[in-house]
Amino acid sequence: MLSCATLIMRMVRHKLPTKAQRKKLSKLLGRNEEVVCVTSIGDRYFWILLSFFLIVPFLIAFISQLIFFGYFQIPGLPWLKYLWIPGLIIVLYNTPKYGHLIRMRQSYTYALTDHRFLIIRGLFSRKIVTAPLDRITHITVEQSFVQRYLYDCGDLVIITAGFDQREIVIENIGRPVEFKILLEELTEKLEDAEEGNSEDLNLRALSA
Repeated sequence: MLSCATLIMRMVRHKLPTKAQRKKLSKLLGRNEEVVCVTSIGDRYFWILLSFFLIVPFLIAFISQLIFFGYFQIPGLPWLKYLWIPGLIIVLYNTPKYGHLIRMRQSYTYALTDHRFLIIRGLFSRKIVTAPLDRITHITVEQSFVQRYLYDCGDLVIITAGFDQREIVIENIGRPVEFKILLEELTEKLEDAEEGNSEDLNLRALSA
């Protein structure tokens, strides 16, 4: 039987949903359904790639321009004042890459409730995929070397049961192993609750 203390610890490590997140998701929830965890692409994955695509080249271009216009000088390195040109070219070249990264961060929401797993994608147009916890049969985490040791993220593969059996792939989710364990524990808790309700119904039927 899953203890409440263990479940709460898992939730805290994945950050409890904020008031704004709860309000945003309230229209998608059923009666007595509660949000347990809300996440997106991994924080480290986002910031490392954003730094590589935008922040570092922009800072190089900015500092180089300050040197170029004479705000300060670095003796022995006169070529630094021309770095703003390749820096600016890199920023412009990477615009689609960091633009896509920012859109992913803003528009990809993965919400775990006590009954379902919700995948919400899109800002203006929206796509919502739902996987009931009692239909999830298998969860797999896939991590490359870089995802595991540098980005602290990975891909989550969820397989659901039923006539429309399908494979749901969630890319670059933060702390995928911990999220997998939390998902499995919630599924176990739901199964235990359903078994308890079934036993109560059987006892009532026998006593009638």
